[in-house]
Amino acid sequence: MLKYESYHFGDNNSFSFYHNINFSFIKNIHRSFEYVFVKEGQLNLILKNKTYTITKNQGALILPYEIHSFNTDDYSDSYICVFSPEYIKTFQNMIQGKCLENPVFNVSPMVQDLTFNTLFNDNDDILSIKSSLYMISSEIIKQTKLIECNKTDEILIHKVLKYIQDNFTNNISLKDIASNLGYSYNYLSKYLNETLGLSYVDFINENRISHALYLLKNTDSSITDIAYICGYSNVRSFNRNFIKIVKITPTEYRNL
Repeated sequence: MLKYESYHFGDNNSFSFYHNINFSFIKNIHRSFEYVFVKEGQLNLILKNKTYTITKNQGALILPYEIHSFNTDDYSDSYICVFSPEYIKTFQNMIQGKCLENPVFNVSPMVQDLTFNTLFNDNDDILSIKSSLYMISSEIIKQTKLIECNKTDEILIHKVLKYIQDNFTNNISLKDIASNLGYSYNYLSKYLNETLGLSYVDFINENRISHALYLLKNTDSSITDIAYICGYSNVRSFNRNFIKIVKITPTEYRNL
């Protein structure tokens, strides 16, 4: 399942942080940078279909619009901050058209001391946050290479994913999106397949089922109502797609 995180839309100076135990999260994509620090244990990062293991006192940096996911095999105590590119404009300019050869790096005790409390506590001092983020950026650049890569058209993918996120509960087709955004259907279909690694129909269904998972656990709505709320025209289609993606029925998931 691939999720577009609209709440990490990446508005200017958007910043959030999280503390996680045994963190796991489905494939997702967003405009923001994401910095992960492992305090104890090991955390697996799956980036571009390659698995990296982040161990104690290591960090990883995920660049904007890189599809990624996380899982924990045994135990992990990790901290994550997600921040808009505007926080580190100089670094953002450096990586245009480039990728990190290895997103995982060692975080020295000094850098940990200087950045941890700033990034992973409530803090409205933008200058100190920017200083810490540049320190992290400098740390990773010292330990890995920037390599040329075919990066996605960030403006287009942002428009497409935002449109889908805002409208997936409605009966929208790829032709509707192409028409609204001013692109040809064939171009947009090929672009989404190459960028996301799945078809438009699959992506729409994954967004709908992701929303259904939330509704099943957080509301008393009937499965029939949830099917319609999530944009399905009938319960049979909803059940078929739910089982395909989640591997169990909606009722079984609600009762877990």
